[in-house]
Amino acid sequence: MTGPEFNPNPKSSETASPETSGLTASDMVFRECTLEDLNPVVKFLNPFVESQHLLARTLEEYQVLLKHGFLALNQTEIIGFAAVEIYSRKLAEIQALAVAPTQQKQGIGRRLIQMCVERAKRENVVELMAITASEKLFSEVGFQYTLPDLKRALFVKP
Repeated sequence: MTGPEFNPNPKSSETASPETSGLTASDMVFRECTLEDLNPVVKFLNPFVESQHLLARTLEEYQVLLKHGFLALNQTEIIGFAAVEIYSRKLAEIQALAVAPTQQKQGIGRRLIQMCVERAKRENVVELMAITASEKLFSEVGFQYTLPDLKRALFVKP
């Protein structure tokens, strides 16, 4: 996941607490993405795309995600990613949540979701949605099937 262009700590970061992960606090870092993260993020997400757990995206689409994207790192290796795609002031969506299979069930996905929620709040987004196969995880961090006024999201495949 790393290469000469990948800097694991280009910005200020947040260290995970030992009780939320199997890693020690000095080993795990959560931080915002930068454009320099593009190739390492694509490389990290490719297995999830190939297994059809995530949608395929163009490099330009990944660049858009990085603007409001977050990484979980084990020293220099990416072990998690999530992003918020802001459609308008009214609506945003958590996109591309992925945690390395060997690092799952340690609170990494939960923390990445929380960072996305915090970003949406900071950007004054009214509603944040997630389309996921991890219903339990999202419900544990406050996501519900219906909005307060009983709206429901409906979809059609064009």
